Amino acid sequence: MNSFYNPVLLSKILKSYLFDINRLRNLNDEELKKYQIKRLRKIVKFAYTVPLYHDKYRKEEVHPDDIKSLEDINKLPTVSKNDFKKYYPNGIVSSKIAKNKLIEVSTSGTTGKSLTIYVDIFDIVVGLFGYIRSLNEHGINWRKDRLTIIADFQPHTVESGYIHRGLQPRLSSNLFFKNIQWLNTNDSSEKVIKEINKFKPDFIGGYTGMLGHLALLKEKGYGKNISPRVMASTGGSINKALRDLIEKTFNVPVFESYASTESGPIAFQCKNDGYHVLSDFVYLEYLKKGIPVKSGEAGKLVLTKLYGHGTPIIRYDAINDIVAPLYEKCDCGLAGEQIKKIYGRDDLSFYTTDGKILLPSSFGEIFGRILYELKTNKLKDVRVIQHDINKIEIQAVINEKLRDVGPSVEEIFSVLKQGFREKFGSNIEILTKEVKKIDRKKPRIISKVDRNMIKITGYA
Repeated sequence: MNSFYNPVLLSKILKSYLFDINRLRNLNDEELKKYQIKRLRKIVKFAYTVPLYHDKYRKEEVHPDDIKSLEDINKLPTVSKNDFKKYYPNGIVSSKIAKNKLIEVSTSGTTGKSLTIYVDIFDIVVGLFGYIRSLNEHGINWRKDRLTIIADFQPHTVESGYIHRGLQPRLSSNLFFKNIQWLNTNDSSEKVIKEINKFKPDFIGGYTGMLGHLALLKEKGYGKNISPRVMASTGGSINKALRDLIEKTFNVPVFESYASTESGPIAFQCKNDGYHVLSDFVYLEYLKKGIPVKSGEAGKLVLTKLYGHGTPIIRYDAINDIVAPLYEKCDCGLAGEQIKKIYGRDDLSFYTTDGKILLPSSFGEIFGRILYELKTNKLKDVRVIQHDINKIEIQAVINEKLRDVGPSVEEIFSVLKQGFREKFGSNIEILTKEVKKIDRKKPRIISKVDRNMIKITGYA
């Protein structure tokens, strides 16, 4: 029997569909807080049946019954990637759950350190409902409108796990997915835009870089049948210039979506550009030296997932994102907290002579210029290495089909050098090197600088 059609699971999914999608519209902040406490207590109780958490909680002499409020989450120890790897595979799932019924997914490994966890089919469905919530807020009906989703469908990824190994084998594509087009972000932008042009979607969601490349192709006359009502970017911050390029080219608004492999959806932008946390799905802490930061102040994100029966994610401190919360209300009326800014991965950072930390949001600004200033897709892949505080190496893969089209390789390197000098100062030494291929199993951003030798003054 297909596990998806288990009556118990179906009733849970139906209940989730009826109540989860519009919860932030239907609850006020006080009611939401009570819901969060209820979910936190339930997920901690479940985690106590997972060897990893059971051992850590016993060592800290904390029991699920000790968690009576949201503030009590501080009684729980944080967990790291090393904890998961130490207990993998059997020690990161509940003794009450058959592991062969779970789906294995892995993080991208952009830092060179991939992490594998397990999700159940209900995890996947709730994550999908979180995405549907963001679509609803932007006037897109997931059942009636035509949706194009450009995801990372490499075999190990969360997208592949959720769709190819999760939903599609359990659901009829003709019944449930006939209005949804799934495309792979690892394919060429030319192939992707050709498929989108045939499908004519009302909505396009994809990785920020891919959307930028599609905008350039659209400017050049490709995709004449593509005219979505809304687009969404994910997988990295989008600076104003790149957003403007995409919005003006497709003549649509673009909103950002924030998610992780470990937790599923985390936040999304509403029509007012407010960045709303899915506070009924995740509980976020923003810490600086273990202390909660103030509104608008950057802190390290510590994540708790409030649902699911796969690998519990409770006080997980290895997202490594630096995020600034915003403790204000948005005029759109959604309950829950907001995010002011997502700076990016703390473990993908460079350092300047004055102690500033450059995170991925800064790199996005630099590389985005290739798209919105030079208007070229010629830069196929890139890796940046900080050899020391004053020396950077840029390794680039050039699209050979476009080598003699548009701006020269020298012009591309010149724009990149200028961008890095604006961030680091004019005295920085910048080496540029063309390479045939970049190993995607290794980090794209590498710093050989010893952080402990630097007096950190803030974020650039």
